[in-house]
Amino acid sequence: MLKKKLILLLIVVLLSIMSLALAQEQEMKDYKVQQGDTLWDISNKELNDSFLWPKVWKENPEIANPDKIMPGQTIKIPLYLIHKNVQKEEPVAEPIVDVEPRKAAPVPTVESAPARIKPLVDANLYVSSGYIADTVNELGMIVGSPLKKNIFGTSNYIYVNTKEPAKVGDKYSIVRKKKIIHPVNKSVVGDMVQMLGVAEVEIIKQGEVVAKILKSYEEAILGDLLIAYADMPPPVVSKPYRKPNIEAYVVAARNMTINNGMFDIIYLDKGKNAGLAVGDLLRAISIEKQLEGFTLVEHRYPHGVVQILKVYEHTSVAIIRQSVDSIEPGHLVIHYD
Repeated sequence: MLKKKLILLLIVVLLSIMSLALAQEQEMKDYKVQQGDTLWDISNKELNDSFLWPKVWKENPEIANPDKIMPGQTIKIPLYLIHKNVQKEEPVAEPIVDVEPRKAAPVPTVESAPARIKPLVDANLYVSSGYIADTVNELGMIVGSPLKKNIFGTSNYIYVNTKEPAKVGDKYSIVRKKKIIHPVNKSVVGDMVQMLGVAEVEIIKQGEVVAKILKSYEEAILGDLLIAYADMPPPVVSKPYRKPNIEAYVVAARNMTINNGMFDIIYLDKGKNAGLAVGDLLRAISIEKQLEGFTLVEHRYPHGVVQILKVYEHTSVAIIRQSVDSIEPGHLVIHYD
């Protein structure tokens, strides 16, 4: 009898494991890697949490190096990670006992703690969002590596040249810059500074400066630049968010793609001088002119909602919060009514 019970228990356990595995398999999504994608960005876009990227990597054993995924490659996204909620236990009913009613003791008044305001975005996304600058103060560049590699990520060692003598412990931000031309008036907006990672000098020997990459947001390559490192905590802004009456153009996107959707980073040609502030909400639109009869009529098409993350004198950085259509360079952002 005991043997039959053990066999039955084993069957139940095996069926449970198979059911769980089947459920997880059904909650997988195939994702085709786009140019500029990283597991960090994909996890943020598909699972709403960049820090789940190691679990995405685990579900794709064919990816030997998480820093190297290729455009066109298909990877599996474990959608079940989105809704892993801990079930609450049902309260157990207490037995009813007839007792003499008592006077309720006065309940002391306790002031509720103020609700914690979360940052607009997580720290890594905030830093890696970059910015547009009039000039970039270059302090050095990547010139090689002890392993003679050309592409570098977290924990890799690199040779660097610096304009001023470096010391062990010096930290630098690794960046890449690209000149941005305004998509409408064709003027030079500035240099888009892509934040690639953080490096720290570990060894200086016989004139060679060796640094270790402490953190990588995107792959670095030979020739990428070093600038001064600075802590960049993400901003905290209380609701309700401002909705200023302003017009600005989208001049570039972080991933340099035409199609930009939710959680992508874009850059605007207006900043502090135009009255923009961190946290502001704006609506993205495109304007098309069509000939209707003998009249040229202007039509405005909505594309989504963006929120300002960083502001500078003449430019700003925004994240796409809602997307009904791709937001592209040349589109306008206007008052969010």
